[in-house]
Amino acid sequence: MELQTPEQLQFASNLAHWIEGVVFAIVAIIALLRARNYFTWKGAEYLWPSLIVMAGLFLPAYIFLQGGLSRVADTWRFSVNDPQQREHFLMAAFLVLAGAAEIAAEAKIVQGTIWRLITPGALVAIGIVLLVHTEYGTAEAIAESVTEHRYQGILVILVGVFKGAEALWRHRFRWLAYPWIVLLFITALLLISYREPPGAYRQHTILTIG
Repeated sequence: MELQTPEQLQFASNLAHWIEGVVFAIVAIIALLRARNYFTWKGAEYLWPSLIVMAGLFLPAYIFLQGGLSRVADTWRFSVNDPQQREHFLMAAFLVLAGAAEIAAEAKIVQGTIWRLITPGALVAIGIVLLVHTEYGTAEAIAESVTEHRYQGILVILVGVFKGAEALWRHRFRWLAYPWIVLLFITALLLISYREPPGAYRQHTILTIG
């Protein structure tokens, strides 16, 4: 029983990249406005971390609902046995961790520099997963997708590194408030512009169940 055709998988992947990219662009804009002392109303500090959490929660929900409510069980069985989808779930978990850690730090539920490094660490972990992200399709499609995701991975790692630098040294170097935001916005543009190459998800035998 075929869950989705290669064309459907390409469309679903493109849309997911676009949605996540738009969310990251909004996060970057909000973080920039916060760094420039806009959005100073009470609770504004939780706005962009909450969007990160939502981005993480969106991904598995989107995956499970691709085939419709009537096929959630089939989609679940396929997804938990598919390396690419497991990587998506892992990245989603790191996104939720990153956003939740930032919220907890802002709310002073946890205190200390070490807690501020959880978000950067989670972002670096996401970047590493992107560097080794599983791709499916023809040899040419896989080569192109791997290259694109490696660019994304390197950028996300840099976002995490500079977010960590901000947590450690912003009180000494105020300019550190900005590099991770700029890099996140560039990452968002890459995600928004990403399109699965021709041949993606073709010659992929795990597409069928039963």
